[in-house]
Amino acid sequence: MTVDRISKDELLANYDTFLFDADGVLWTGDIPVPGAIEWINLLLDDPSKKVFVLTNNSTKTLDQYMKKIEKLGFGHLGSDNVISPAIVLADYLKSKPEKFAGENIYLIGTENLKATLENDGGVKCFGTGPDSIRDHTDGDFIHHVDMSISPRAVVCSYDAHFSYPKIMKAANFLQDPNVEYLVTNQDYTFPGPVPGVVIPGSGATSASITAVTDRQPTVFGKPHKPMADFLLRRAKVDPKRTVMFGDRLDTDIMFGNANGQLSITARQQNNETEEPQKQGWISKLLKGQNSDPSSWQKQSHSSLLSNSELMYEFMTHNYRPGEQDAYLDAFGKYKNEMNAKNPSIELVGSWTCSYGRTRDQAIHLWRHNKGYEDVDSSIALHGKDSGIRAADNDVARLCGRRKNLIVKSFSYWREPEQRPPNHVYDLRSYVLQPGTMIDWASAWAKGIQYRREANQDVGGFFAQVGQLYVVYHIWAYPSMSDRNDTRHATWAKPGWDATVANTAKSLFFSSSHQEDAIENTHTDQIFAARIKPNPMSFI
Repeated sequence: MTVDRISKDELLANYDTFLFDADGVLWTGDIPVPGAIEWINLLLDDPSKKVFVLTNNSTKTLDQYMKKIEKLGFGHLGSDNVISPAIVLADYLKSKPEKFAGENIYLIGTENLKATLENDGGVKCFGTGPDSIRDHTDGDFIHHVDMSISPRAVVCSYDAHFSYPKIMKAANFLQDPNVEYLVTNQDYTFPGPVPGVVIPGSGATSASITAVTDRQPTVFGKPHKPMADFLLRRAKVDPKRTVMFGDRLDTDIMFGNANGQLSITARQQNNETEEPQKQGWISKLLKGQNSDPSSWQKQSHSSLLSNSELMYEFMTHNYRPGEQDAYLDAFGKYKNEMNAKNPSIELVGSWTCSYGRTRDQAIHLWRHNKGYEDVDSSIALHGKDSGIRAADNDVARLCGRRKNLIVKSFSYWREPEQRPPNHVYDLRSYVLQPGTMIDWASAWAKGIQYRREANQDVGGFFAQVGQLYVVYHIWAYPSMSDRNDTRHATWAKPGWDATVANTAKSLFFSSSHQEDAIENTHTDQIFAARIKPNPMSFI
């Protein structure tokens, strides 16, 4: 049975086992779907619930997959919670030692799949890596192939080195009816970060083998029976109390339906003119709202890249030279007025520029804890409240230029946290090419890991209202010397240069926001009237 709408309470009351597809449901590329981490953790915290991630991706070892899961923020999931065709296939090979133990397998697949089958399945694989027609002939046809190794099975999966010689070898091996034909999965395409670009998958390679051999394979991934049988052996699940969350009708939803489970679609199958949802379908489940999971893939970048309902505002003021003290005094009064009129609009940080092209500049970061409700409140206060208008006018008289942007925080950055006084802050801004925000986020979801050891990451934000395609990164250091040492140490880490190279491709223009370092020298003056500050309330 497939449904498009269901509530959290209904799910928790009526189902004990929760199955999730991975890429496209829990995350997209390297970006968690809003609410997915919280939903998984909620289920794992309940001892009466069983949770499994059923992926059809066999290109990673289980250890590699677990590292990705942890990096994305799903660290509560354990290795026993993850099932892939590679795991199921290795279990199948190991379960038949009389036929496969120590025997040769011809593998059309990746080195990672080879490692899984050899380490967990107890077999010896050959055939991975490049195999070009020019390794066999100078002509257009191969008339003879090396058949000196006789395999017990041909295993077919995704293979970036798939070639005509591999088709020919597999076809000739499979002429022997005693050689089993095994396929990890038949997904014809992979999900990818670039809309409109087709990425062929395992189904594309196995289709060629099937066509020339007239052999029907045993398939181990969704929606086929071996994965369901493996799940039943591992968890003894009750299909009537099991729910499958998936985005592909031909794998995930068919898997759930074929095994008597509830299937929830997480892919848009509706009219393209329907209004996109404002938040992720899993987020809506967590809030107890009836969820329409079929609509999440039509969300804006804002919903995909951020799992928070908070809104932030960057306020940039260029005050007149020589007027810093007067400006800070005026801004302090403005801040106090805002706190009094709407306490949920919170000043997170205030900085003045120490280095950059515009020395006489202040940056203020506000947090709108009620999201756009606070944004609307701010607009109303500036239009009607005489105290706010007067304080704002006093600030304006001391400035030559002012601007503000409404932004959201990237899901892979943590929320801004308090730092000790007199830290140095490096605020960097980037203007991206339209359409590259997902690529940027994918690269930085990995890259942020290189810059967390020194507790330097403060916040990462992307524009919502104002100048679009703008990204802000804020870094913190105890001193400029520490900044220099930390940055040099980051460049020494293998892989950091790739992050820089990948993100550079997205740039239309980059700068250090007219300053390379912003020093928090005036917090006491601006926050002088603040009593018992929340430790999260300022940087």
